[in-house]
Amino acid sequence: MRINSDDKIRIFGVLAERYFKDNQWSFYSVDKESERILKIAEDINGQHNAYPSITRDWYVQNGGSRSVHLTDSWDELKTVVGFLKNFPNYFDYFVDTGEMKAFCILSDTKELAPERIEVILKAQEAGIRTLVFLANVPSEIEASVLQIRKSEC
Repeated sequence: MRINSDDKIRIFGVLAERYFKDNQWSFYSVDKESERILKIAEDINGQHNAYPSITRDWYVQNGGSRSVHLTDSWDELKTVVGFLKNFPNYFDYFVDTGEMKAFCILSDTKELAPERIEVILKAQEAGIRTLVFLANVPSEIEASVLQIRKSEC
């Protein structure tokens, strides 16, 4: 059975998430969570506008959504949100390793497309690290279906 590119990406995601969990990293899928992160930033900004005596950093650090957006300050959240808005299809995950925070790209090769390299350089200029999760998923895999009959049980 041939594995198409969409299936490979899903398999990469399973492998990456297992790796992140095994290493006790916090993470979110950019594809699945970016709208939620953008909404959280809007909500924090709205809370600050309603109660300007409390800093945005306080809302970022003490809000119930901190485990979702994984940032420690308003500036950090604003930078991540800017990248999610401007470059939504270039990164696959945002991870917090405990030692650093970074966007993560899934790939089967170290050779990245030039436009992806350009976005990585922009992220680095903004102070955001980028990781590449490399995995080798075969293009073909053996699979079969067996029928079980009552007499065989």
